[in-house]
Amino acid sequence: MISPHSLVMYKTRPAIVLSNDLDRILIKTIDGDERKVRNKDLAMVHAGPIHSFPIAQHSKEVNEALDLLKEENPEGVPIVSWNEFAELAWSKVEAKHIVIAWHMLLENPAIEMLDNGFRIRSKEEQQKLIEKERKKKEITETRAAFVEAFGLAWKKNDPSFVDKDQNFKPFVDELSRFARGFAVDSPIARDLGIRLTPQAVHEALLATGFWEPFINPWPDRNGCILSMPSEPKNIRERSELTLDRLDLRYLSSFAIDNPWSKDPDDAISIEGNRVWIHVSDPVSAIAPISTEDEDACARASTLYLPEKTIPMLHHSLIEAFGLGILPESKALSFGITLQKNGKIDQISIVPSIIKVARLTYEEADVLLETNEVLQNLNEIVEARKKLRQDQGSVDIVFPEVSIRAIDGNVEFLPVPATRSARLVQELMILAGEAAARWAYAAGLAFPYVSQEPPISAESAGCGAGLSESLAENYARRKVMRTAIVSSTCGAHAGLGLSFYSQVTSPLRRYQDLLAHYQIHAELARQKSSNILEEGIPREAQIGLSREMLDQRLYLYGLQAAKNRQAERDSRLHWAMVYLSKHRDWKGQAIVLEVDRGHAHIYIPSFGIEMLIHISRNVKPDTNITIALRRVSIPELTATFDIV
Repeated sequence: MISPHSLVMYKTRPAIVLSNDLDRILIKTIDGDERKVRNKDLAMVHAGPIHSFPIAQHSKEVNEALDLLKEENPEGVPIVSWNEFAELAWSKVEAKHIVIAWHMLLENPAIEMLDNGFRIRSKEEQQKLIEKERKKKEITETRAAFVEAFGLAWKKNDPSFVDKDQNFKPFVDELSRFARGFAVDSPIARDLGIRLTPQAVHEALLATGFWEPFINPWPDRNGCILSMPSEPKNIRERSELTLDRLDLRYLSSFAIDNPWSKDPDDAISIEGNRVWIHVSDPVSAIAPISTEDEDACARASTLYLPEKTIPMLHHSLIEAFGLGILPESKALSFGITLQKNGKIDQISIVPSIIKVARLTYEEADVLLETNEVLQNLNEIVEARKKLRQDQGSVDIVFPEVSIRAIDGNVEFLPVPATRSARLVQELMILAGEAAARWAYAAGLAFPYVSQEPPISAESAGCGAGLSESLAENYARRKVMRTAIVSSTCGAHAGLGLSFYSQVTSPLRRYQDLLAHYQIHAELARQKSSNILEEGIPREAQIGLSREMLDQRLYLYGLQAAKNRQAERDSRLHWAMVYLSKHRDWKGQAIVLEVDRGHAHIYIPSFGIEMLIHISRNVKPDTNITIALRRVSIPELTATFDIV
């Protein structure tokens, strides 16, 4: 038991024992604190008695003893006990001597303090420690210089007040990580007095010139994957599918898309009364739970940003399976015969090989005037639109504007409304219905898409067809419920269909890839006669169980939502970048809705929607002229005045 008034060490600092209970010892530290500690937390140094600590004082005895130890041990001394050192210095050991020695040795870089004594460092260790302290001091001084310079530049909104010193890079990197959403805290931002939000730090980085306006942090903030997919080791058809492709090269098949599309994944043709919708077939080479599948699941979809496109699949897979890229294309073809009223009569799904002609929407519109294939398909499309309309479908059409950013310069390209775009859209919906009906009849676990009826059927314009009123289209959109993707089949109210899935974009949407896994597994099962002892077709094992499908759909849903938000935010970001360079911008807007002094507007020049204050009575669908008042890139906001 340690007696009262003994000298002990607590965390390498002297302390005097005041009292001793059975389980705790009351001590007074050299810093003046009293605390109860456990016996095992103390190192006994001297029995005392000692009642108070001697003040720090110079002692030639300590210096002489230390010099003697260094001279005798040039490579350092592993450990010297406090009692040994006091005896060497004073030829006797008193508690006060140990405290005096502790005071003198505390700041000595050659000494490492221990509870039961100290260690003399070697010259090499001392040099490393000195260098470490020098660097630490340098970082502290650089940090202080950065805080002063950055703070001044930020408050004055003038980058000239801060040098782009390379030594400042660690601090700028810390701010950048926080602004991109990679960190939840930024000590340097707190030191600068910047509000701890990504937008506030973004604003400060812009004001000081460390970030250019074109830097887009929104994909990072939303958790998108911005690296390119890894190249597959090889691309070959999966042997377990036992594919036997139907030769449909004799058909005139058209892949119709925007001129900038690089991943054509659907084509259309017709044979008699059978509509053929051909879809790219990457699943013939990508297996569930493979490396490529895991990566595609993590990405969820191709990410379309104004400044770049990050594909879901490696470009070699797109080159191999994109329709019309090579002279002949491998496809999964949906053959559908229809009744005169547009209802589906028969469905066949087959792996195929086809020849595809690629067209832009504008080229297809011209060809619609003379091409029999497209004209026949258009007749079917009209019947399908009427059928869905009779079944309560909701048509919502908004103008499209493609935004492209190259080297920080922004272009806004209106996408023309074309007959062929509506034709393709309707046939893709047909393929989705056919796939869902086929999968349901086969009892497959399948990624069905359903949608509850709108909040208000009247506001949604159920069965009313297209409306030319932009305000009405906006009102319809507001009352629509979110579509749900799950393995449970349900009606899709917005499309006016009892069955629906999405199957026509497996190159760029993971949900479609999942559907293709299940279709291919069922086709292989139907083709094979090999049966396991349990009576389960072996080929059925190559698809996904319902449990695995649900898990995959959950992961897909999370990431797909992040991608969609990043795409929306990025469009706004680049619109704000453009406006920040054109502070005198003035243009047209269309009022979508007016509510209590505010108007929700659509700006056709940019294809974006904004909220503005409005002081006079303006009706929906009114065209107004607006002028930019101010813009904030970090906040994705702009304020306009009505001219």
